[in-house]
Amino acid sequence: ALKGEAMDKLAAILAMVLCFAQGAVAAPLSQLATMNGRCTSLTFAGKDGSKACQPKVVNSVHTDGRVGFTFLVGDIAVITFSGVAPQVKDTANIATQPLDTVIFTLTGMGTPPNDLKAAGVCTFSNPYAGPSKINCTAHTSNGIFRATFVSDGKEPSIQDF
Repeated sequence: ALKGEAMDKLAAILAMVLCFAQGAVAAPLSQLATMNGRCTSLTFAGKDGSKACQPKVVNSVHTDGRVGFTFLVGDIAVITFSGVAPQVKDTANIATQPLDTVIFTLTGMGTPPNDLKAAGVCTFSNPYAGPSKINCTAHTSNGIFRATFVSDGKEPSIQDF
């Protein structure tokens, strides 16, 4: 069970995902999946945020097929890599999600989310087949956004809407 600071951070991630879901870009949420593990690297707008990247990722699925992978950068920012194009199944346990948007939000600053047009992909492995790896790269007008995450091997926590 999550306690204290970990619950606050998860709540912040979920709040940003839910705010995104209510925006003009995405349809309502149909599912959230949360995984614990290790954020091994994170770059946003060309800046290294690896040391502040939290050990949790949230995967959102919307009713229109839009998918997002959300990362929390300490108390500084929330970054969602998002795309609506169909996923490509690379192998039995690896898929690629094409990206068209990065949502970059500075937390605690009172600033609205920045929806940045993007070109890129998130490649991810089956979270039910041992430790899962997520690798996202997106090119935007504000620079390159990248994140790499490895789960702890436990099944994700799923919330259906």
